[in-house]
Amino acid sequence: MTPPESPPASIPETPVVEPLTEEDDLSLGLAVRRARQARGLSLKQVADAANVSVGFLSQIERGISSPSVRALRAICAILDVPVLELLGGGESDPNNEARRIVRAGQRRRVDFGAKGMVKEFLTVHDQGMLQVMELTLDPDGGSGEDAYNHEGEECGVVLEGRLELYVDGAVYRLGEGDAFHFESASPHKFRNLANGRTRILWITTPPVW
Repeated sequence: MTPPESPPASIPETPVVEPLTEEDDLSLGLAVRRARQARGLSLKQVADAANVSVGFLSQIERGISSPSVRALRAICAILDVPVLELLGGGESDPNNEARRIVRAGQRRRVDFGAKGMVKEFLTVHDQGMLQVMELTLDPDGGSGEDAYNHEGEECGVVLEGRLELYVDGAVYRLGEGDAFHFESASPHKFRNLANGRTRILWITTPPVW
């Protein structure tokens, strides 16, 4: 029996990074400016390609304004750097602790709001090939109604609760301790089946964020 076709969909674009402090804004702005200048790009070139104004990009680089997640992802795509590398200040010293260690109280968080999902990043996001996250899902929370796909592979284990995982037309129900592995090119989505929260250790390669 042929699995039902799922129209390709982009990765959900509703997440909100936790509000940045003034110090975060300055660090992010400096990292954006360094990355742009290292690539020999002008403010106008990056702004036009990212569909933001030159003035707004200039304010980001000076730490005056905070970009939306969508704007930041567009800027990072132009500069060819991971989003969370810039959020981490773009530190380049390979021996710096911040590039190897993620302290429990210093995880980067992305809150997907109405989707009832929070992602906490357990790896440092630079040029590595792995991205490790802890996902926390509210009851019935998850990735959303539409399946999506992208390059790479994913695996993980349910730490707490119950998970419904849809992959390429098949539906799997997982409990605490159950693990999964699939190719990211297969349309996929997931949701929490538990009455309480569900937590998953989720690994992707290459990094999506």
